[in-house]
Amino acid sequence: MIDLVKTPDSIRRTVRYIEWTLIVVYFLLFLLNRRDSNYYSQIIPTYANIIYLTFCLFLSFIFPINHPNWQRYIYIFLEITFIILARVFGADFEILLYLVLVKSCFLVNRKKVIVIAFVSGIFWNIALGLSLPDILKFQFKNIDKILNELSDTNFIIIRSIINNTGVYLAASTFVILFSFVILAEQKSRQQAEELAKRVESLAANLERNRIAREIHDSLGHSLTTLDVQLELAQRLYEQDPIKAAKSLDIAKELSSQCLDEVRRSVQTMRQSNFNLSEALKTLAQKIERNQSFVVRVNVKLPYLPVQISHQLYCIVQEGFTNIQKHAEAKLVTLNANTDSDGILLELRDDGRGFNVDAHHTGFGLRGMQERVSILGGELTIKSYPEQGTKILVWIPV
Repeated sequence: MIDLVKTPDSIRRTVRYIEWTLIVVYFLLFLLNRRDSNYYSQIIPTYANIIYLTFCLFLSFIFPINHPNWQRYIYIFLEITFIILARVFGADFEILLYLVLVKSCFLVNRKKVIVIAFVSGIFWNIALGLSLPDILKFQFKNIDKILNELSDTNFIIIRSIINNTGVYLAASTFVILFSFVILAEQKSRQQAEELAKRVESLAANLERNRIAREIHDSLGHSLTTLDVQLELAQRLYEQDPIKAAKSLDIAKELSSQCLDEVRRSVQTMRQSNFNLSEALKTLAQKIERNQSFVVRVNVKLPYLPVQISHQLYCIVQEGFTNIQKHAEAKLVTLNANTDSDGILLELRDDGRGFNVDAHHTGFGLRGMQERVSILGGELTIKSYPEQGTKILVWIPV
């Protein structure tokens, strides 16, 4: 529907300037020829043409694009009616008729524009047929030789109507199609602007989510372990100072690890030789050293693009964090390899498991799913109470 396309002020001004130019040209032509022995000055009084052109000038200031539909229809009807009535009395404002068709393209939908053009063409030719006898009579009076040759006036009228119909069809088709092209371009531009705003909003949301994931997946992992060690040190402070001191040493190491994680999050995306296999093995060693469970690693991955490596690293890191916080596991297994279809990563533990279908309020699983989605892969989580958890990640090559 045309109502969905907002016509900019520049187009309205352009149409208005064109209409003003045509009105001024018609007005000057009538003034210059009003004393000549031509048809218009004798058949139609000059003041009638001036009144009509003044009325057209008045309508040009309205152009009801933002008005209700019924006002648009009345506007088009008035302009076309006055042009056709002028044609009946001998005044030829055909160019203004085409301009009305252009304006109708901005006021109503395409189907109605075609109907308006068709109906206007019919009445325009009827008006031409009604005015032709007077025109011929006036043009050929006092020319006896020509009158003798014009034995069939009806034939001349029919031929004129046919020629006028062809011109009208060609001209109206051109102006309507050209107007539709302008409307289509304008609609595309509006859609592009709306899409740009949506992309900008989406980019902002994605950036906020990315920052949240980075904070949760990097600092969250280390801070969780740090909290466990500090809590242990508090409990052992009076009972076993040696173990408490050891827990404090581990906490100090973890605090340094937090800083390293921040640096890694910033630097990883800038590295061109990031080795995911080595990074996962190093991560597993840190986890095993600071926790009470055993980690078995079987990682055979080639060099991957930094973006894929970074996302997979964060997925595994988040998996380890969840195991530390919730699983109470004794054995954790990490497998990662590639085949002809993609990358397959498996993280399994023998902990207490959980109900996969239950509602989870944390950011861990959500962050893992978002990262897998970014890579266009699939995330599968299999877990049952007291039977451990298995996380499967598949990423296409």
